[in-house]
Amino acid sequence: MARSGPSQQQKKCGRSLGDWVVLVYLISHIPITLLMDSQALLPAEWFPKALLNATADYVASLHDPLVGGVGEPVWFNSMVASELVFQLPFFFVATYAFWKQCNWIRIPCLVYATHVATTLIPILAEFWFKDYSAVGLVTTEQKAFLTAIYLPYLLVPLYLMQRMILYEKPFGSATTIHIKSKHT
Repeated sequence: MARSGPSQQQKKCGRSLGDWVVLVYLISHIPITLLMDSQALLPAEWFPKALLNATADYVASLHDPLVGGVGEPVWFNSMVASELVFQLPFFFVATYAFWKQCNWIRIPCLVYATHVATTLIPILAEFWFKDYSAVGLVTTEQKAFLTAIYLPYLLVPLYLMQRMILYEKPFGSATTIHIKSKHT
């Protein structure tokens, strides 16, 4: 059974709700990467004190052990490095492609979505299975709230992956990849 792209009724201003979600995700990720995430790797003197304080407040209130806290494992910092080197340029390119509805973004989105979705698995596992009582991350409610903050960085890439796998031309014609079913 072939799946078609979003219907005209599902689109607003020529874009589907999914397109708008992805655009907001991409655009919002640029300042988050530059102003917050990069603090894990770049010298503190490169950031205004207000940003450093905002990150410290975030860590203190949400007990995020991966951001500037007691935890801050090397593997997490390596993910932040890949975010700065590979993902940050992608955010600009993908924002352009989604805004202009360029079908050539399909393969780069698949690469990005696969990479990011798989990085979220160890991050979420870290919250749930490692003892971070030293930084105050103890209760199930705290872990669930922190998970909810990170969850969009799993769900949006999974949506992108699904869409780019199913639609050969995600913004173009209704040409889709046919997925054979046992029932057809």
